[in-house]
Amino acid sequence: MYTTAMPGYGRVYQDTGRDYVLLIYALYLAGFFTGITAFVGVTLAHMSRRSATGLKRAQLDWQIRLFWYGFLALAAIGMIHLMVAGLGAITGGLGLVFMVIPWGLTLTWGILTAWAIVRGIHAALMNRSVVSSSSF
Repeated sequence: MYTTAMPGYGRVYQDTGRDYVLLIYALYLAGFFTGITAFVGVTLAHMSRRSATGLKRAQLDWQIRLFWYGFLALAAIGMIHLMVAGLGAITGGLGLVFMVIPWGLTLTWGILTAWAIVRGIHAALMNRSVVSSSSF
C-alpha cells in the first residue's frame, strides 16, 4: 500500500490493491472460457501474496484457496467422468446413462465457483474481507 498526491487535485490517493484483486477476479471469470487465465490469475496472486497486508492479503488468500479447491474438484469430477466412460465401454453403452453424474457435478462446481467469485468481487468493492460473516 502506498500513498501519493494526485497532481492538481490536492487529494491523497491511497492504493489498497483493489484494482489488482479485481484483475485477478476478471482472469478467473475468463478462466471459465479459456482455462489458462485462471492459472495466470493464481500465479499473480501467489507472487504478490508475500508483500500484501490487510484486506489485499485476505482477498489474495481467498483467490488462491478458490483456485486450488476448484482444481481439486475438477480433478475429482474428471476421475468420475473417466469411471463412468469406462462403465459405458464395459456395458456396451448402457452405463453412459450415469454420465449425468459428472455433468451435474460440473454444473454445480460452475455455479458455486461463479458465486464465490461474485462474492469476492462484492467484498473487494466494499473494501471488506471475503470470509467475514457479514460480507454478503
